[in-house]
Amino acid sequence: RLLGNLHGLMEKHRIIGDVRGKGLFCGVELVADRTTKEPAPEAKVKAVAADCLEHGVIIGAQNRSLPDGLNNTLLFAPALIATESDIDTITETLDGALGRVFG
Repeated sequence: RLLGNLHGLMEKHRIIGDVRGKGLFCGVELVADRTTKEPAPEAKVKAVAADCLEHGVIIGAQNRSLPDGLNNTLLFAPALIATESDIDTITETLDGALGRVFG
C-alpha cells in the first residue's frame, strides 16, 4: 500500500523522480528535473520533512552521508503495525507538504 500510494504521488508531483523500497521501508527521491535527475535542493527536502512533522507525521530525510547536493531522498519506515489508514495519512500528509513547499 505504501509503495502504491507513493507511486500515485509520483504521477501527481513532478518533483518526485523515483520511488523505491520494499515493504514498509521506502524512499522518495526529489528531483528538480526528472530527465536529468538533477537533485532537488536539500533545504527544500528538509522543509518537506519538517512540514510533515508540523502536521503530525514523522518522516526522515537523507542526512549528509553523500556529497553536497545529493542528499535528496525522503525516508519512510512506519511501524509494522501501521494500518491502511495510517499509511494513507502518511501519504496524504506528504502530498500536502510537497504542495506547500514546492507549489
